Amino acid sequence: VHVNGLIFPGLVSAIRKRVGPSPAIVVQHHGGEFPVRAQGWLGAWQRRQWRKGLDAASALSFTAHTQAGAWRDAGVIGSQPIIEIIEASTWLRPSPRSRAQQLTGVTADPLILWVGRLTTNKDPLAVLDGFERALTTLPHAQLVMIFGDDTLRDAVEQRLASSPRLRSTVVLVGRVDHHELAQYYGAADLFVSGSHYEGSGYALIEAMAAGLTPVVTDIPSCRVIAGSCAEYWPVGDPVALGHALTAAAHSNREQQRTATLQQFDTHVSWTAIAARTMTAYETA
Repeated sequence: VHVNGLIFPGLVSAIRKRVGPSPAIVVQHHGGEFPVRAQGWLGAWQRRQWRKGLDAASALSFTAHTQAGAWRDAGVIGSQPIIEIIEASTWLRPSPRSRAQQLTGVTADPLILWVGRLTTNKDPLAVLDGFERALTTLPHAQLVMIFGDDTLRDAVEQRLASSPRLRSTVVLVGRVDHHELAQYYGAADLFVSGSHYEGSGYALIEAMAAGLTPVVTDIPSCRVIAGSCAEYWPVGDPVALGHALTAAAHSNREQQRTATLQQFDTHVSWTAIAARTMTAYETA
């Protein structure tokens, strides 16, 4: 039995009572942090209830093994095996570059793409600071930002207004239909992310399917997904991001594209995830 999400401990317990001890139940993490915030006796009781429900699982699945640490430290998961499986993939394929540039109207060298929510976790302000630093060595670069959540839009627009260099090189696209994303991925060279935390990273997965070089924060999920094909930078460090963007832009882009697509096919494609899942579940 596969359960999507660690946030249904009562459901896991009920399934175990229904199916008995023999069938394996695997519960897969789908992002987010441990949700119990209460302190004192109430928090302790809630954690015990959470632990009681998840103890009925045979194994727990995370994109990266290390993501289980916070849940274990909180006392809500036990000693079950941790399965390392990326939670999703994509069928997305980019449009041909010339057509993509024509349809989107954006061209640059390099063209850097951001796809994510304008929230503190995604840290768009650190990305803007790092991109501005990279403009010193990448004067023809452009940053295109696609986002559905505009929580920090005012702060982002104020940051752009404070910098003539950013105003002329950053394009705030906002929300686009998912089928239109292929055009932007096809037009871009690099993908940038400032996430402090990700369960996996859908935009990163899509960018890799399009062959973009990832320039992403050094967090467990990104390491598992992107492997050695990415440039990594510490969370919240715009100086390091500037260097990472420059390094990615100055690399052999055709070789990088090949390496990224190989990483995707071998580790992140639906075929790869299915094979890893079947092996792990047969073991469970």
